[in-house]
Amino acid sequence: MPRFRPGLVREGGFALVLVIWGLGLISLLVVSVMTTARYRVITASNIAESTNAEALAEAGVNLVRLELLARLSGTAPENSDLIADRRPRLCVMPGGALAALAVEDEGGKVDLNTAPPKLLAVLLRGFGADFDEADRLAAAIAEFSHPSTSRTLDHAAFQAYGADGRSYGPKKAPFEAALELDQVLGMRSDLFRAVLPHVTVHSRKPGIDPRVAHPALLAALAGRDPQTVTELSRRPTAFHDRESLMGIPVEFLTASNGRSFLIHVEVRTPAGGLFAQEAIVELTAEPTPEVLREWRRGNMRFAALLEPAAQQQAVSNAWPPC
Repeated sequence: MPRFRPGLVREGGFALVLVIWGLGLISLLVVSVMTTARYRVITASNIAESTNAEALAEAGVNLVRLELLARLSGTAPENSDLIADRRPRLCVMPGGALAALAVEDEGGKVDLNTAPPKLLAVLLRGFGADFDEADRLAAAIAEFSHPSTSRTLDHAAFQAYGADGRSYGPKKAPFEAALELDQVLGMRSDLFRAVLPHVTVHSRKPGIDPRVAHPALLAALAGRDPQTVTELSRRPTAFHDRESLMGIPVEFLTASNGRSFLIHVEVRTPAGGLFAQEAIVELTAEPTPEVLREWRRGNMRFAALLEPAAQQQAVSNAWPPC
């Protein structure tokens, strides 16, 4: 009969602990690898959906560009005028993605290069700036975009920008894009985002055309309170009535030339991919009938429309092809 050896029991117990510990470590590594792989698959899927949405949004912009050219030549169908509708058109892109197409006449916006400081100040006050801030910013916008007149004043302006932690001074040249507005000294990010949809550099007019302006802009220029202006800005449509014009100084009103347009397209794929694309085009009488002025990523303005519309489309195919 073999003799009982306590040392062997201790060694066997230690080996068992090592085996259990090793199995636990291997299991942890397997779970970690599987989790990492899962997140990589999800990330890759999201990137693919976003890329798909971006490509479809770009296609939507080009479809609208063709429609604008057809309108210029007088061959567009009567029921296809996005400019006259002044609200997004919902339609279905290839693959079942839902798109919102919208066109805005740049003549219904305040031109940063040609608007007088008084108009700029009223605009800024309408979107939340106080009187002193609005006057100061209107002067800064004019200083930023107007040619240099004095070395002394230029030096003082550069010092002011430097004191604000900026490595640049005022441009001293016209704005090339409305996005440059955030480079102006004193421009708050929230105020910039609020006014951006209502300013342009392509109308080349000293005022705005009320027939094609958004009601939020009309409310701002009429001196309505910023909360009302903000609520109007959130609306997906751009309809307004004659009362919207009450209180707007006549000097702020100018007819649009009907040539420069912002095209805004948002796409939602069936898998949830989202993308917004914008382009600004100018229709001309030159041999080239259209000039692309800007091409940029947009903000999702119509998400509140697209989500329920996508659900409706899944149930009843409610929207026509683009």
